[in-house]
Amino acid sequence: MVLPRVTRQSSLWFVLFLLLSGWLSQAIWAQSRPAAATQTEELHGGIEIGSKGVKAIALRITGEGDDYTVKVLYAEIVNTTPVQTRNGKFTPEAIHDTANAVQRFRQRMLQDHKVPAANIHIVVSSGLIGDNPQDLSAEVNKRTGQTPEFLDVDTEVQLTIAGAIPKRYKSGQSWYDNRGVSVLIDIGSGNTKGGYQQLRQVAVGSAGYDFVTWGIPKGTVTFTNEVNQAAGETADYATFTRRAQSLSNDSLRAPLRSEIARKPGLLNRRKVYLSGGIVWAMATLLRPEDRRSYMPLTMDDINNFYLRAVANPETLMEPDLSRITNTALRQEAEREVESVRNTFTPKNLVAGAEILRAVATEMNLGNKRLQFVRFGHLAWILSYVRLQAER
Repeated sequence: MVLPRVTRQSSLWFVLFLLLSGWLSQAIWAQSRPAAATQTEELHGGIEIGSKGVKAIALRITGEGDDYTVKVLYAEIVNTTPVQTRNGKFTPEAIHDTANAVQRFRQRMLQDHKVPAANIHIVVSSGLIGDNPQDLSAEVNKRTGQTPEFLDVDTEVQLTIAGAIPKRYKSGQSWYDNRGVSVLIDIGSGNTKGGYQQLRQVAVGSAGYDFVTWGIPKGTVTFTNEVNQAAGETADYATFTRRAQSLSNDSLRAPLRSEIARKPGLLNRRKVYLSGGIVWAMATLLRPEDRRSYMPLTMDDINNFYLRAVANPETLMEPDLSRITNTALRQEAEREVESVRNTFTPKNLVAGAEILRAVATEMNLGNKRLQFVRFGHLAWILSYVRLQAER
């Protein structure tokens, strides 16, 4: 997920309130129950190095076994653009800035929140692609004494599904399995990925669940880099757009078709949860006044976003906020729009819109119920830390 620097702003704490209230994902806290006063407490922290920045979160786990509660103590995000590469390798500047952020977050957990060093987990997102991961790993180890764990796409998607897609939904007075009818699509900076959970039938005992995951190595930033290489760094928007369109079939659509052919459940789920930076940008620029945690989207939104991005991405970045009459809401929208401008270049918008349109077409999203998971960027790191605590 791509996000700019956020340091304990009210909007982030509202995110955490939603998480703790169970609104973001019933799955994250599904096993949480009130703990007795005599139960033990443990502090755990997670630091994620992603394509466009570093995220940190600290949790207090109270209780033992299945009888525990979770409280978020601290969360922070900084945009260090570690995905920045030169000749296919992470630049020394990006490695330095990223390791510095990791060190700072770790020190804050140790000193301010008293998280034991052994309980702080440093992980690298699957979307961070470069030919010299060992250089990044060595610099982080030098600063922290810890070697980060590099996650693969499958693991990251499973964690995101558990954190972003609610386990159940209610119809009338009855509850139903939500993940059994849903699929996740996450368009990040370094890759595009997703998956779904399906029931596994067993001959004896209770049925279990399997995760089906998919991914292609193209995200908003990596596809922008590919188009820039083909069109030239100084290409104007019109030339850049034409090159993006010409590269779309081989770079985006063909790999998507291959994944769909092997995993037909990608087409058969009626509910689609959309996450990732370009979806966040679309939701913010088209409907800045809508601040819902799960924001409904339509194929018309995707088409409108694409047409406006390729016509004039700079104008798209200047939505009319005067129609928002609520002062507090307008100020929040202004901050969010400014965050989009600080995170994406106009060419990023064009490249991301091309990816989004390719995904929507190949996965037949026009016939699905679409929702943007506003706080999906926290989902997998929260799930990861919680699972480490369980162990």
